[in-house]
Amino acid sequence: MEKRLRRRWSVLAGATALGLAVSVLPGVAEAAGPDHRQPSRPQQQLDRSTPTDLTRLLRDLPKGGDLHHHLGGAVRAESLIGYAARDRKCVDTTTYVVTPGPQPCATGQRPAQDAVPPGPFRRAVVRAWSMRGFVLPSDGDPQPGHNHFFATFGKFAEAEAGHDADMLAEVARVAARERTAYVETLVTVAAEPLQRLVDRVRPADPGPSGLAEFHRVLTRDPRFQEIVEEAAAAYDRSFRDYRKLLGCDRAPAPQACSVVIRFDYQVGRAQAARHVFAQQILGFELARRRIGRVVGVNMVQPEDAPIALRDYTLHMRMIGFLKSRAPSVHVSLHAGELVEGLNGVGGRDLAFHIAQAVDVARADRIGHGVDLLDERGHQGLAARMRARHVLVEAPLISHAQILLVSGDRHPLHTYLDAGVPLALATDDPGVSRSGLTDVFRLGVTDQRLGMEELRTSARASLDHAFVEGANLWREQDRYDTFAAPCRNDTPDPDRRPGAACRRFLAASPKAALQWQLERDWRAFERGRARD
Repeated sequence: MEKRLRRRWSVLAGATALGLAVSVLPGVAEAAGPDHRQPSRPQQQLDRSTPTDLTRLLRDLPKGGDLHHHLGGAVRAESLIGYAARDRKCVDTTTYVVTPGPQPCATGQRPAQDAVPPGPFRRAVVRAWSMRGFVLPSDGDPQPGHNHFFATFGKFAEAEAGHDADMLAEVARVAARERTAYVETLVTVAAEPLQRLVDRVRPADPGPSGLAEFHRVLTRDPRFQEIVEEAAAAYDRSFRDYRKLLGCDRAPAPQACSVVIRFDYQVGRAQAARHVFAQQILGFELARRRIGRVVGVNMVQPEDAPIALRDYTLHMRMIGFLKSRAPSVHVSLHAGELVEGLNGVGGRDLAFHIAQAVDVARADRIGHGVDLLDERGHQGLAARMRARHVLVEAPLISHAQILLVSGDRHPLHTYLDAGVPLALATDDPGVSRSGLTDVFRLGVTDQRLGMEELRTSARASLDHAFVEGANLWREQDRYDTFAAPCRNDTPDPDRRPGAACRRFLAASPKAALQWQLERDWRAFERGRARD
């Protein structure tokens, strides 16, 4: 009981430091007020800047990549309203769920066009589809914010249908404005035909001993191979169409066209085990064959959902099985996105999720990792993550909104002190009404990160990106020596690298992104020195 009370107080303190009302996001950092933790790291005068100066500095700061990014939650509600209006869809006036129509709308619904002009209906829709105006409870209970956040997706899902290219174009524009060079976004395709196939050929859920047989039957079915090709074509079509929308074939092309986008296949974890495993198999096949610009596999939906909690170990064993068959496939897993106080989450659930993602599923990256200090043997776990170069994706604003975790409750510094690589990320920036600049700002104002730590985050984001190609750095997580072809070159904005380095960069999209980041940082530092 004493431990529970201490945690409740700490949650409340963190919420108070963030200013309770997330209507201020992306100004959440500005609303933070005095920090309640003892600063342990030099700030290089970042926290002495005015909020406006700090925002301007962080906006101009080259951020590398955004590795934890859901396309379905990336676009602002205002854009989604525009999609629904263009498609002549309807919005329920009580639940604010988008329906396909047709218009005239049914009783209790209004045309989506009614939410386009400013007014009460538009404001109500935006609040229902995002965290705008939502007030975090003063008693420190994480459930209301968590529930509102995850409920938004079901409300606007129909508005997004058929608009992947529009959303990708908006993501690229925002990334370019924020000086984010790479976005690895999570997208699910071909879920429905895959579900129909599985229910026909393997209607029973597999247990740990049945994974090999399930995999054999599914992958040998001709229809599965057709679905793989259809999925790859869907990704390629969205990629081609968003670049066409941006006008990337023009000269000069818009800056957004320089943003590199790749896909991680996202698996829904809150469904029957057979469908979870089938989606994992599909994602692995796409990534193994390097088709559809799919570079990795991830699992999504609330980690605290009843099925996700019940089947968590089975899901990790499924990924581990597939990793044993295809070790080159990259995996990032949502793990440790839990806190005590969420419905159905007990102490046992907090004790092993990150460890099993690392040790059983052999994930290359972990998303969230908030419950680290509740994990059994968390110091040994962090040491294994460091040794295996398992990066933590840290969307700080999501943690504040969904879990009410901030300040000294956040394990960010525990990871950094243990040498675990970490990269700041957005998660669902459209829903959270924020961007990567806002996350960096919260890193400064709430977590006391200094300039070198921000730079290391940017470097780590590309170092651990799943984008194809060799690494620019000789050793992962060490940023002192380039790989042999570029070892004697300097990423100076005014100087070309040598011939060997140019060939190396031309052959590796990953290394090219990393080289550009180093050049951009040099230019950024020169600009700061002149100011």
